[in-house]
Amino acid sequence: MEAPDGERLGRLVDLLVDGAELAYPRVTALRVRTAASELLRVDWEDVVGADPGAGVRLRRGRAAMVELKLHGSEIALAQDVLDRQIVDTDGAKVERVNDLHLVRARGDLRVAHVDVGFRGLVRRMGWQRIVDQLVRTVRPSSAYLRDDKLVAWKYVQPLASGSPRVRLEVGRNSLASLHPSDLADILEDLDRRERAVLFSGLPVEQAADALEEAEPELQRELLQNLAPGQAADLLEAMQPDDAADLLGDLPPAESAEILAAMEAPEAREVQQLLAYKEATAGGMMNTEFLHLSPSITVAAALQTVRDQAKTVAHVHDIFVLGFDQKLVGVVSLRELLLAAPEQHVVALMHDHPAPLALDDDAKRVAELAAKYNLYSLPVEGESGQLLGVVTLDDVLEQVLHG
Repeated sequence: MEAPDGERLGRLVDLLVDGAELAYPRVTALRVRTAASELLRVDWEDVVGADPGAGVRLRRGRAAMVELKLHGSEIALAQDVLDRQIVDTDGAKVERVNDLHLVRARGDLRVAHVDVGFRGLVRRMGWQRIVDQLVRTVRPSSAYLRDDKLVAWKYVQPLASGSPRVRLEVGRNSLASLHPSDLADILEDLDRRERAVLFSGLPVEQAADALEEAEPELQRELLQNLAPGQAADLLEAMQPDDAADLLGDLPPAESAEILAAMEAPEAREVQQLLAYKEATAGGMMNTEFLHLSPSITVAAALQTVRDQAKTVAHVHDIFVLGFDQKLVGVVSLRELLLAAPEQHVVALMHDHPAPLALDDDAKRVAELAAKYNLYSLPVEGESGQLLGVVTLDDVLEQVLHG
């Protein structure tokens, strides 16, 4: 790095970019190390030239070098991006950054991509010409020579575990669009510290959805990193059966502490489910389901379904209950939608072919679901009251993973 008169001022060690710009963030400043090993800042406006061969030239020389501070949402690329794990929110996976692709645009220097390929690492180490020549000699058609693994910056969220919170907000909207299963996979791929940083920054609903899709071991780790009140908030946002499964895998003391922090209605639902063995209909059932009275019209039934669906995950089947909460029939959402508004539910409902008992095992539940091609199966108590519903995803989870 040189002054206008050619004086050598120091060495460029990092670039600072504006993290608030989600696509092609511009370089706002340079991080420079002087001959005395002092780290200083040079704003981009003071740079008159920056070329790989000629180095960096400053407009004001030594006067442009000021105390090193990061402003607003600035990110230090070498410190917080290079060699770090990042979330590629387009490909929904975790990658390690080996190099950076920068472009010039109207006087600015901007970050276009991160390079997550092996060739990017070779290039950064200064070995590209030698390695490329060797590969061309041995294997001229190698994918290494033609396929660069570049991820557009707009799809990247840095996950530097020691960095300020503002850096975790980069790409937050992109993360919000991920399917919970993809987000659970990303959490699985991260190391413990980075996983904790990402998970703690998620909104409660999104964190709960991802937790439901995670493997049991990862669920326990994520939950044990939270205070009981935070863990309780997450469990309250989950389906009761999933919350019960998770608590059932925790040590009794931890489970009791979280239950005590939950709201009373949600805690009672989960405690009820914890009383049943996991591999039974009682242990798999969800206590939240759509239900109707047989005497109401289709128009009223559809409005009831709209209201209940705000807190019920599965809306395929609607169970018809008598005054004593006993199951008297079932009707599908499709049947309701096709029926005349003035019709009554009692005229549409039909008997469910495979009601379950609380202690029916997972094998029997799976057999009945397959035999009658069912999406959901009701679970009845000894006196016939409908206690919960087992859905197909619960059956598959139990059969596949136990």
